Amino acid sequence: MSAIHLDNRLVHYEVFGRGQPIIFLHSWLGSWRYWVPTMDLASERYRAYAIDFWGFGESDRKGGQFTVSGYVDMLCRFMDQMGLSVANLVGHGMGGMVAVRAARERPERFLKVMTVATPMQGHILTGHVKPGTFSRLLGMNNPTNVWSRLIRNIPIADAEVQQELFEDTESISEQVLTSVQDSLLDTDLRPHIKAMSNPLLAVYGGQDKIVTAEHAAFLNDMPDRPVQMLVLPKANHFPFLEQSNVFSRLLLDFLVSQGTPVEIKEEWKRRVNQREYL
Repeated sequence: MSAIHLDNRLVHYEVFGRGQPIIFLHSWLGSWRYWVPTMDLASERYRAYAIDFWGFGESDRKGGQFTVSGYVDMLCRFMDQMGLSVANLVGHGMGGMVAVRAARERPERFLKVMTVATPMQGHILTGHVKPGTFSRLLGMNNPTNVWSRLIRNIPIADAEVQQELFEDTESISEQVLTSVQDSLLDTDLRPHIKAMSNPLLAVYGGQDKIVTAEHAAFLNDMPDRPVQMLVLPKANHFPFLEQSNVFSRLLLDFLVSQGTPVEIKEEWKRRVNQREYL
C-alpha cells in the first residue's frame, strides 16, 4: 500500500510501470481496485497511478471535501506532492467529472482526458440517485436494486480483488454518500467541455441504462474542439472490465493519436469474441 498525506489526511494510491504518467480516477462506487486490468496493460508503456478519493477505498474517510470540486483540488495537490508536472487522466463516472473539471481549470497540467460512463449533466442521474435514498444505493440485500446487481456483476477475474471491491463499496459512509450525491446532481460539464483545449475522448457502454450515450450526443457536434465520443455497443457501465482488451487498446491508441479520431478495430473485437466462446 502506498500513501501520502494532504492536510494530515491520508491519500491512498497505487502505481504500476514507468513512463509518461496516467492517473486513473474511480467513480461514486468502488475504489482504485477496478482499474487493475487496465493499469496492467497501460504500465507496459506508461506510469499508471490510481488513487482513492477521500471517503473511498483506503483513503481517509473523515473530514469533508467529498465533492467534485474537492476532488479536483485533491488531484492537483496529489500531483504536486508526487512531483508530477503533467499527466493524462482517465476517469469513470464521477472520476470523469473530476477529470474534465481539472483539465478545464488547469489545462497546462493535463495532456489528454478520457472519460468513461460519465454524466455530462449530473441531473440525468436523478432517476437512479433519488434524494433521501442514496444511503440505500447499494441495497445488497435487495436483488431488485439496479446498483446491487451492477456491483455484483462486475466481471473481475481475481476473486480476492472482487471481494475487496465489494467491501470498499459497502463501507462507504452516509456522510460521504450524501455529499457526493448533492455534488453529482449539481454538476454540469457542458460549459467546461466547450472551453477545454485538451483532447477529450468520452466512452460509453451501449448497454448502460444508468449513464446513456444519447445524453452526450452534443459531443459529436463540436468540430472546433478536440472532442470525440465513442460507444462500445456490448458494454454496460464498466467497459474497462467488461471489454478490457478493447478498452485498453482504445486508451493506448488515444494517447498516441495526433489529433485524428480513434476507432474500434476489428482485430480487437475478434480477440474478445474468441475468449467469449471458449
